[in-house]
Amino acid sequence: MTEPKRRDLEEVMAFDPEEGIADLDQHLNRLREQAEACGFDFDRHAARNELQAATFGRRKAGKARLVLSPTGAIAIELTGA
Repeated sequence: MTEPKRRDLEEVMAFDPEEGIADLDQHLNRLREQAEACGFDFDRHAARNELQAATFGRRKAGKARLVLSPTGAIAIELTGA
């Protein structure tokens, strides 16, 4: 029997150019807990750095969507920014 395919995890966060990502630590903690529960690799520090790089210089408020694969790969999508 084959193991069921694990789905990616995601976290959507509000972003403001003046304030940054609202409740960032809470979002990253929640994602870390989900990753641990699902057996995903997750580098919290790398995720924080990727989010900072993705939002750097943005001038409009919007949403940041972080997607985490089971291998720990991170993708970030910005909307409205």
